[in-house]
Amino acid sequence: MTYQNNDVKQAIIQIQEFLRTLQITSNENITVPVDGIYGETTREAVRVFQRENSLPVTGTIDKTTYDKLYEKVLEAEFEQSEPLPIYIFPKGQSVSKGEKSDFVMLLQIILNALTVAYDEYAPMEINGEFSDETENAVIIFQGKNGIQQTGIVNKQTWNALAENYNKHNVSQ
Repeated sequence: MTYQNNDVKQAIIQIQEFLRTLQITSNENITVPVDGIYGETTREAVRVFQRENSLPVTGTIDKTTYDKLYEKVLEAEFEQSEPLPIYIFPKGQSVSKGEKSDFVMLLQIILNALTVAYDEYAPMEINGEFSDETENAVIIFQGKNGIQQTGIVNKQTWNALAENYNKHNVSQ
């Protein structure tokens, strides 16, 4: 059935997009067209959804079905989304030998993780103190990445550390 009322057609499109999102995030075969027509394919997808969510299996969208569909789409989109980043680098600053902070501890964790890719330095103690050992690891890292070897972690060095960590981190 084709609807002339644009509001009804837009509501059907939204329902079809929701059903498609659930199919995609569940790695199911995509069967629901997004065409604004509440045909048999859409009706069957609604029946499957209702059955899987212990709702009365009617093939039509009532308020309860719509609310559950919306809830499941939000859950699916949340599960598929990237986690929020933490912006820890001190904006407009640099970090160097002698500093003691949580940031230095994170720097040491990243440098230790990168010993897998860089054999030139050994893992160091993670204590939050920017020591000679930490400075040496930063200098080696900078040299391997074409960055001026200052031993100071500025924005350029931090960005290279983050890129290398994301590239070499096996837990992704």
